[in-house]
Amino acid sequence: MSGLRPMSTQFEETRHQISTGPGVKISHIDYTPQQYRSVKSESPPCLALCVFLEGSGESILADRSRINFAPDQALLFASPSSSCSETNLPGHQRLRAIEIHFTAQTLEQIRGMQIQPMLQRLAANASLRPAGTDSFLYQFPASAAIRAIAEQIFRQRTPEGVQQLFLHSKALELLSLMVEALLSILSTPQGTDKPALQKRDHKKLDRARECLLARLDHNWSLAELAHASNLNERKLKEGFKALFGNSVHAYLQEKRMQAAAHLLSCTELSITEVVMQTGYANPSHFSKLFRRHFGMSPREFTQLKTST
Repeated sequence: MSGLRPMSTQFEETRHQISTGPGVKISHIDYTPQQYRSVKSESPPCLALCVFLEGSGESILADRSRINFAPDQALLFASPSSSCSETNLPGHQRLRAIEIHFTAQTLEQIRGMQIQPMLQRLAANASLRPAGTDSFLYQFPASAAIRAIAEQIFRQRTPEGVQQLFLHSKALELLSLMVEALLSILSTPQGTDKPALQKRDHKKLDRARECLLARLDHNWSLAELAHASNLNERKLKEGFKALFGNSVHAYLQEKRMQAAAHLLSCTELSITEVVMQTGYANPSHFSKLFRRHFGMSPREFTQLKTST
């Protein structure tokens, strides 16, 4: 859960925490438990956010309510008092996430800013209050912009002298995007722009997502993916965006970029080979998308790998 400090030593060793200045701490979480693991956590008063990039699990909150988290989901949590939770992680599954913790000191600094009434509105409309009446927690699909910034933070390669400035600005940018996304959701009248999804549709949409992830190099058409998931095209198109926060095409592109970054970081494949393995026919188009997503070209990305 966002903002919480796991007490498991093994889990703690996988967290790379950076302070970007008074009141803001960023954690990179990259953890693959060898077996099922339950991690108990505690948190001081804070405003915190978390973006899940890979992996899934369940968190049991202070009030004993439960939330399930999965890739491409975001959490925004706030509590004026200390709270605790327990997170259950399946074995042999990688958990990769970005967690940003804003302390009470930071909240005092933004009290007079325009974002303060927005946070108050979120608090007033929250249905989950896991740490008392003044707390709130929102869980929602992470947009492409939110996921892109989370990936930039996770993979940041800025020089040490400007690292804090870069991360601090990205932390505030991520907070503003998440608040904006939640206010947009609250402003949408119930029943409009959101198709009614039944439980069986959820399973079929999960199947569509699994098909995309299993064959990232394939140029999926909407008709082909609808057939593979046993949905009509309209329900696939509308349901996919409602459930995963992005269109089929944008989601596939996002996952291809993540796969490309992994291949460039962890293998000896050439850029041309990575282009082919991630389903792009035009290296120039691939490079433009990569730069837009990560803020640097594929060649610059690989050069950073060799210099670290």
